[in-house]
Amino acid sequence: MTLSLLALLLPSPAFGFAPSDQVFQGTEPARLQRTTPAHQARLEEGKAWQKFLHTDGAGWEARFDQATGRPHRAWGPGIDLGPTGSAEEVEDRLRSFLERHPDLTGVKDEDLALTGVGFVDRSNTWYVEFEQRVGKWQVPIYRSHVTARIRHGKLVLLGVDTFRGASTKAADIAPETAVQVAVDLGPEPFATHAIESVSLVLLPEEGPLGVTTRLCYEVRTRTADPVGIWVAHVDALEAELVNVYNEVRYATGTVHGVHDARTVNGDKATSVLPFARISSGSDHAYSDALGHWSLDVEEPVLSFNGEYVRVLNGDGDQASTALSEDDFTWDSQDSDPVTPAEIDTFVFLHQVRSWGLQFAPEVRLLNEKLRSHVNLEGSCNAYYDGDVNFFRRGDGCNNTGRIADVNFHEWGHGFHQYSLITGDWDGSVSEGIGDIIAFLQTGDPIIAPYFGTNGWGIRDVADDRVYPRDWVGEVHTDGLIFAGAVWDLWSLLAEEMDVEPARELVSQLFVDAIKAGPTVPDTYDEFVVADDDDGDLSNGTPHQCTILEAFQRHGLGPGGSSGLLHLQHDPVLNHAANEFIPVHAEFSSMAQDCADFTSVEGRVRYSVDGGNSWATEDLNTTNLDQVSGQLEDIPYGTVVHYYLEVETHEGDIRTEPAGATINPHSFFVGDLVPVQCEDFEDGMGAGYTHELVEGSNEDGADDWQLGEPRGEGGDPDFAWSGEHIWGNDLGWGIYNGEYKNDKRNRLVSTPIDVSGTTGPLVLQFRRWLTVEDGVYDRATVHVDGEEVWSNHSTAREEGDEHHVDRTWALHTLLIEDADADGEVTLSWELNSDQGLTFGGWNIDDVCVYELLPDPVQPGDLPPGTTELIGAGGCACSSNGGTAPVALSWLLGAAALVRRRRTSA
Repeated sequence: MTLSLLALLLPSPAFGFAPSDQVFQGTEPARLQRTTPAHQARLEEGKAWQKFLHTDGAGWEARFDQATGRPHRAWGPGIDLGPTGSAEEVEDRLRSFLERHPDLTGVKDEDLALTGVGFVDRSNTWYVEFEQRVGKWQVPIYRSHVTARIRHGKLVLLGVDTFRGASTKAADIAPETAVQVAVDLGPEPFATHAIESVSLVLLPEEGPLGVTTRLCYEVRTRTADPVGIWVAHVDALEAELVNVYNEVRYATGTVHGVHDARTVNGDKATSVLPFARISSGSDHAYSDALGHWSLDVEEPVLSFNGEYVRVLNGDGDQASTALSEDDFTWDSQDSDPVTPAEIDTFVFLHQVRSWGLQFAPEVRLLNEKLRSHVNLEGSCNAYYDGDVNFFRRGDGCNNTGRIADVNFHEWGHGFHQYSLITGDWDGSVSEGIGDIIAFLQTGDPIIAPYFGTNGWGIRDVADDRVYPRDWVGEVHTDGLIFAGAVWDLWSLLAEEMDVEPARELVSQLFVDAIKAGPTVPDTYDEFVVADDDDGDLSNGTPHQCTILEAFQRHGLGPGGSSGLLHLQHDPVLNHAANEFIPVHAEFSSMAQDCADFTSVEGRVRYSVDGGNSWATEDLNTTNLDQVSGQLEDIPYGTVVHYYLEVETHEGDIRTEPAGATINPHSFFVGDLVPVQCEDFEDGMGAGYTHELVEGSNEDGADDWQLGEPRGEGGDPDFAWSGEHIWGNDLGWGIYNGEYKNDKRNRLVSTPIDVSGTTGPLVLQFRRWLTVEDGVYDRATVHVDGEEVWSNHSTAREEGDEHHVDRTWALHTLLIEDADADGEVTLSWELNSDQGLTFGGWNIDDVCVYELLPDPVQPGDLPPGTTELIGAGGCACSSNGGTAPVALSWLLGAAALVRRRRTSA
């Protein structure tokens, strides 16, 4: 025998493995609890129990230990113990209770040592345990406890496993002798044993005289070959081996976790922990899909370093616990060091992985280990960067790792990445994918309820966001367009085939469509391709019309971003006064197989006072493929703002531009002559200057750039004329096209000589502006330092009416040389807050005009005159001429005549 004597230690959990079924096992020296009705009845009539029933214990029942006569478990109406708000109060109240009923335990208060106390907030329950210890050395009695459960401040359960009359004396043998006996007389005397601990314990034994206690050394040793953790009880008086067993055993069981059912609202659920790691030392295995595990192990360690998901705790040690019983349930409210977020994310990520395996088992992500970082410093967010990452509770937000939808969403980014075969990673599509995967698991259009501690959810995919009208250049918001279309598709299909078959169909179409890497406007096409069953899209697909109807509600369809009806409108250019100003648009059906349109009502709404009031002129809809009409009686020298409004027979109203009064078209009525125009080509515009006015001067703070636009962050990808524009962050280099938070910066023109002018001045430039509601971010135009225009601002605090141009717009302003110094200097500013950001200013073809005197006084124009008098060019081009405008306008909803073919 080789013996390595270590320091005497307290017992510790054993986490070993046995390589062979032939290794000795043994069993703990546990007493059996027998229950016979007659004996139980006699014990119930005992004086101690009856005294209790007539005092605090009225209505209580018990199951007695027939060997000791003690109430092994007793329960009944809650007994008010008084204040129990802390562990100290709980211990004090229970000790007072036990002192009132000393015959229940048969032991003195000083013989009970508090060894466990914990509170479960969810159920308002205290778990308390005292251990019976004997004599001046306080030797514990093996598995002798008084246990209690206190719910809502009241004692509802009491367990008594104590032994009256137990005593002890000094041991006759030394600890080293006990170790020698344990090894020599144990099952592996020739193995090398490392000593884990040696301690005195009183071992209860049943005999003819009832239960007695025997003073023993409890010796724990470890061996590597064979693998074993040996626990021996050696009589401390006679050096006799009383019992020995191996904690490394063949064990089998099921592991479960108590977790938030979906979110942090108090609802709990218990689920199996699939593919969780069961380990000891360097050896390990994993539970199966049903949480079952089977290993040669005693008290194995359960952790979240699973086969497919590894959870990393950013606010403490990594969670692990010994499996104390075969069917083990891990609850974060117990004393084990595990946080709710660790259990929650492990469960939720496996739930969504199961969905992925059902519909796209080929995606590589499903068979790789994903790391989930929980309890990270920060709040109100989560992100995917190859791992999924979740923040702690704070700033009015719950711990995001505890919310199923957030786990599903962030996992969805990885699923998107690994699904791509062609196409590109698109941020808005990816955000939509995350939300779609979330609602396909929950069936709820609200994404992440209780994201906020007050219960609010982060997004609602049922909102009818329409492309491009509601495109704001922020990926989470823009992704709702795609997500909303898929939600509507599920809803429509559910009316045809019931909810679950519709979910399965949508899931399959979805996972197949995203492999192509579409952008938002192309998602409809990929869904139709995924739905095809015969390799011929010309004859439709089994569900094409339903797909079309769902996506059309969100501005997505066969015409790309044009919806079911396509409208072509050439915005009105500058006009002379006293002329009829024609307004015309043509439209056509883009989905003849599924939808026809009936007559529509068209209107032009216009303002001649800067948008303070709006007038209406009806448009002619005699021809089914066009609307047309005219404006008249517009005074000379007037800036006109207008937008089109078209209503289908079903009452669906669309406007062009989508922002209507927020960013209307504009033109000028009157004869203009150019004073100075710059199109920023051939070095022009280089004299403009820019500066950071307010905010920290960090890299990119002053983000005004002259160059070619890149189409990033909601910006255009082409200039109005030529190649060059001025703009906030054009997207070159390290820039992303979006302006920065909490900055005020300014672009300033060269001074413009207006000394030779006598009439009013008009400023016109081409504008592509995307900026948050003026409640938060302000885009302004200044002349000689005086503000002459600012973006729309809502009248309420929660500003969500953003200015979003989706084409180059003509911006028209009446200005003046206020200080009469013969020069005007133009400037454009952007003042951002600390939140949402957009693409900001994009400016091209800046012109200052002089308004000529009115050549035709009121009343001079014959009634009914329709000849157009050309006005000065309002839109500067590189050659100084007038540049016409052509844009497509989306008209979405129309009467649907749904014609669908069925699959063979």
